Amino acid sequence: MANFLEKVLTYYSIDLKTYQDIIKDVDSSIFSFVYKNNHFLKAKDLIFKYLNNNQKIIIYGDYDCDGILATSIIYNSLKELKKDADLGFYIPFREKDGYGINETMIDVLINKGYKLFILVDNGITLFSQVALIKEKGAEVIIIDHHEILNNTLPETDYIIHRHLIDELNNNISAGALSFLFSIVLLNKIDPYLLVLGATTIISDLMPMIGFNKKMTKLTLKELEKYDPIFNPIYYLIEKYKNIDEFDIASLLVPKINSVGRIVKDNTLFIIVKYFNRENNNKLELYSNWIKSINLKRKELVLNLDETIYSELNENENVIFIKSNFEEGIIGLIANRLLEKYNKPVFVLTKNGQHNDYKGSVRSKNGFNVVSILNANKDLLINFGGHEFAGGFEIDEKNIDTFKYRLKNIDITKSEEITKSIEINANELNKTNYSIVKSLAPFGKGFEKPVFSLNEVNTSSLLLSKDQRHIITKLNLNASLIYFNYPADLFSFRKVNLFGFFEINYFNGRISYQFIVKNYEKFD
Repeated sequence: MANFLEKVLTYYSIDLKTYQDIIKDVDSSIFSFVYKNNHFLKAKDLIFKYLNNNQKIIIYGDYDCDGILATSIIYNSLKELKKDADLGFYIPFREKDGYGINETMIDVLINKGYKLFILVDNGITLFSQVALIKEKGAEVIIIDHHEILNNTLPETDYIIHRHLIDELNNNISAGALSFLFSIVLLNKIDPYLLVLGATTIISDLMPMIGFNKKMTKLTLKELEKYDPIFNPIYYLIEKYKNIDEFDIASLLVPKINSVGRIVKDNTLFIIVKYFNRENNNKLELYSNWIKSINLKRKELVLNLDETIYSELNENENVIFIKSNFEEGIIGLIANRLLEKYNKPVFVLTKNGQHNDYKGSVRSKNGFNVVSILNANKDLLINFGGHEFAGGFEIDEKNIDTFKYRLKNIDITKSEEITKSIEINANELNKTNYSIVKSLAPFGKGFEKPVFSLNEVNTSSLLLSKDQRHIITKLNLNASLIYFNYPADLFSFRKVNLFGFFEINYFNGRISYQFIVKNYEKFD
């Protein structure tokens, strides 16, 4: 019988040498390549020119976590270079401004005297907008990771994009690119900016392999130092120890995203100010405000399920909903439906008083969002995104044609295989948890392993006092937990249980848990 490590390696289809490479300690040498990259160096020279000439610089970001933190990284970097720099930032309003810089905002900012535009998490598809900025006498730097359309770049000499960096073999977030640029700007690695950058790898669901995995691993190691410089992170996660990638994904990222989804007035800019070092004395005030916005976001989506499910036809090869939902929550709805139905999801909502709709798209393997949107660009006003997520705007008169085309697309569906590592109760111990943890961080493309306990007698499973959960001791230091278990579970004599191997910290004591996520009848 294979030992625990052998079973884990088989699950991931990796050999011992690859495993040893994955668990190897990571240090800052992984960033050394940035000093040799001409795209970083050219953009740095341009920024220094504008700083030295005391000319106005605007950082134009995006309203999601990636765009917000990328903006904060560049702002912090430039303020460190020159504290009295004439520097501004702008986060677009989702409904009023839409994605990316638009002609109206270009005119506003030009009239305010801005001479250098730094577009972060947008710009790579904004050909006419970049041309307009240059036509009006300003210069443009683009820091973006979205898909390049038709192998064509906007007409600016200053582009930082993952396809222009040989050392990056996978997609990487705009925030991570901004952090790499900060190294070149500051001629040092700033741990705080590193944490902001790696947070966006997690928030934008970038592949957790290669460079992304190493950068995230280094970030988690930094957070364990409990340095006050990370207080903006600690305050929102509301914990200071044992922070992992799932804490960032579930406790930090939604709070940041909620501001861009919900806030419709100038208080939106507080989210960037919160992460800017010059506002350290307002951290508690700002963090409480951000948490309050997140509670509003939860309330908005709490009772939407019935409305959502009445609107869709789950038998079609894509989920397509035309709605009047708040624009800020259609991405949340798309994510929820993707998880439920495991097929591409398009959620549209009316764009104010106009005759057009804003749309949010989510997908999994086999359906490249940007490729599909690009193939239908004759129907769209604008669009953008990356492989698994995107947004678009469409005239109402084109919606039926768009929906018809989507219904007839041949989607390559990835096989859904229930893949797991079979274990017994005695294998839920400290040694084996250390093996699992050594493979972290987990994420898209390298998900945490699913384990199975097979042939479990349902008569051995014990319920919590309120009868809502299963809580059963498996060995001296491990328990089985099945939150909100399905009622029909106990109609079977034996079941196979699928779940995750987790650690639990309580009152200074460490224990291990098998957190059940699903089950199947044992035949």
